[in-house]
Amino acid sequence: MTPPRMSGRRDAPSVANSRPLVQSAARGARESAPPTEDDQRLRGILALMIAEAGHAPANAALAERAGLSLADVEAGLQRLHDAHALQLHPHVCRPWVVHPFALAPGSCWVQTPTLGYWANCLYCAFGIAAVLKRDAVISTRIGGEGEAVRYLIEDGRPPASSDVFHLSTPVAQWWDNVVFACSSFQPFHAEADVDAWCARHDLPKGAVLTMPALWAFASDWYGRHLDQPWRKRTLDDVRTLFARHGLIGEFWRV
Repeated sequence: MTPPRMSGRRDAPSVANSRPLVQSAARGARESAPPTEDDQRLRGILALMIAEAGHAPANAALAERAGLSLADVEAGLQRLHDAHALQLHPHVCRPWVVHPFALAPGSCWVQTPTLGYWANCLYCAFGIAAVLKRDAVISTRIGGEGEAVRYLIEDGRPPASSDVFHLSTPVAQWWDNVVFACSSFQPFHAEADVDAWCARHDLPKGAVLTMPALWAFASDWYGRHLDQPWRKRTLDDVRTLFARHGLIGEFWRV
């Protein structure tokens, strides 16, 4: 997701493709630099290349496409990571999550007529179908447990399902650990099933959306994520979008 606190495919990270991240106490202590106009343009190009190939490009290929040096690309990726516009691997400067795309096996598989993509939750999976403007079959599991389920996105419409989608982690905590937050968002057959699941896994009950509501929200949030140049939403933009979908209250506070 590039989930709302901002404004978690096939390629394994390798030191051969990217340089190790440099971490220091001084760097961690200072405030992160905001992404520049070029950084946001870079993020848009990266997402477009993922959409085209089904996986992230090597940093050198991204640099060539963007017309930048490798050093400038990796500095830009770090600023985008610091600004919660994407997630890098903790040990190397290589994209791990570029919402709505997951770049390692997530809880959902999104199969379009031409390519398949990983997503870390159904919200992101719907976002992939929405931003690609493609029909898709999304495979996942009820509550992340044993029961497999599929949702069909066809002609820009939500799946014909009475299932619901539960978001456990509150918005303000999403980027504390965005991959965990995504993993705590799961589909269920009924809201009554959510309470038992939360008790079984010692997770908080959060917000519950119908499938049409989730599709509308994901489409609005992600539907223009491949527009060039990409732009990071402001907090006011986020609040306005939430309000447009009736997503109000403490859970949705940013």
